[in-house]
Amino acid sequence: MRHRSQPALGRALLGALLVSPAYSQVAALDPTAWPLSSLGRVNVVLGVGRRAHCTGALIGPRHVLTAAHCLYDYKRKLWVHPTSVHFVAGYSRGEHKGYSQAASYQKGPKVEEADRPQPVAASQDWAVIELVDKLDLKPIKVHLEEGGSVNALGEDARIVRAGYRGDRAHVLNIQQDCKVKVEAHSVSLLLHHCGAASGESGSALLHFQGGEPLIIGIVVGGSRDGASPSLAVPATASRAAVASVQKW
Repeated sequence: MRHRSQPALGRALLGALLVSPAYSQVAALDPTAWPLSSLGRVNVVLGVGRRAHCTGALIGPRHVLTAAHCLYDYKRKLWVHPTSVHFVAGYSRGEHKGYSQAASYQKGPKVEEADRPQPVAASQDWAVIELVDKLDLKPIKVHLEEGGSVNALGEDARIVRAGYRGDRAHVLNIQQDCKVKVEAHSVSLLLHHCGAASGESGSALLHFQGGEPLIIGIVVGGSRDGASPSLAVPATASRAAVASVQKW
């Protein structure tokens, strides 16, 4: 299972933060239209008869942003080879808008090879996958400015999260109007009230600013129904890796 809840970490963060009740709801957004069409499944081959998937976002013609732990084989205790990773953009019931095998990937420097990462590792739980093939799809811009729009998010900010949950793996599960807040401890994380189930790790938190989507975070753990906070890595954590890609 690629997505794992982290109760101990969640309880530690909750002590210093009051959060709004869950506002997430199923949205009537069109999964076949941009920007949701540039989201997709990150399929990982773990061995004979062993498969897993997460969710990723196309941030360049040949680059995908997702959660690093999606690329770790917990049974064999090793990082998977890039050739075992495949991105399927705009996937829905067997159809897709683009597909490519991974050529390589770069992950957060402090990610630990553990089932339940400590906060310092969770704050680096991101990966940028380089694809073999260029996809003819419009990428989604990543928020890379320190602070900025993330810290300035108000109560009316529109946050959308969409992913491929394990029990509905062939359709994109969409939520909108999620509430997100920056949590500043010794590490930087985002707490949000989007629900998140197995398979939805790596889902992008999209902030619609002036009608244009902006990735402000990547889901790395949380609750299924959004009743308690879920965790996300701020997009700025991947600044160095993304900046070299996001030149379009």
